Amino acid sequence: MMTTSRTRYHVGMNEIGLDPVYRIECLADFDGARAWLTGNVENTTEDVQDPSEFDALLDRLARTPDAQIVGEYAVDAYVFWVRAVEDCGCPCDCAERGEECDPRHNREAAAEPELTDPDEHGRSVFRFDGVPYTVFNTSGRDLDGYWAVERVPAESPALPSRDYVLVGQRTREHAFTLAVEKLRPSRHITFLPQRYSTVTMSEDDRDYDEYPHVTRDGWVCAWSTAGYVVVFEDRVQRGIVWPGHPVEASVTRDDGTALDIKGEWRFFEQAAAAVRDHVLTARV
Repeated sequence: MMTTSRTRYHVGMNEIGLDPVYRIECLADFDGARAWLTGNVENTTEDVQDPSEFDALLDRLARTPDAQIVGEYAVDAYVFWVRAVEDCGCPCDCAERGEECDPRHNREAAAEPELTDPDEHGRSVFRFDGVPYTVFNTSGRDLDGYWAVERVPAESPALPSRDYVLVGQRTREHAFTLAVEKLRPSRHITFLPQRYSTVTMSEDDRDYDEYPHVTRDGWVCAWSTAGYVVVFEDRVQRGIVWPGHPVEASVTRDDGTALDIKGEWRFFEQAAAAVRDHVLTARV
């Protein structure tokens, strides 16, 4: 049984009160979720002295309808679970490294980012989908309002030219939380660098260059030199986002007219994700 492509199932287990130790799987359908859940229970059964409770759970799962498989199942010192997630964006090896995968893109669920303790220089690190980011204080001291987040390339511990995600945040933890919030839409949308017009360009060139042109498929956000962002799907405009205070967004209808969408977004990336969500939801 398949559900919509935007709904996936994270399946895992943990000892009660502890974080998961074993792999959490991101699966496309109920069949895969049931198989992974059953496998977790069966594997755990092999390591316990009295398997009777686990056998009872396996019998219960075998009788559970697909639509009711989502939930938590506590047995002995363990909790086994299936969680329905919408647009999780867990990266698949076929997209990340060009490796073959099954048609449903079953893969390991992306781990939630965790902030490390500060080093001797007061810098903390977290990883988002495998990419390292550093949280640090631009004053060189623990001063409120000066916390920043930057992306760190693999070949160097710091960028000669800062690739900032956020600056001027109150605390280390607040900077980390907001950075993750800002980065999440990048799991579904490619955000191209901001573009600017130059005074050396002719007026005709500036007019042509104002509207962004993209050559890649998928969901892409590209900046206009006029300061707004165009949301594309397979090179077709699906909406426009106006960064500012507040951030505003509209969806582009098939006839070319615009429909303003309501929302409160901290970052323009979140508004772009809202445009994508509106478009995909309207197709269901």
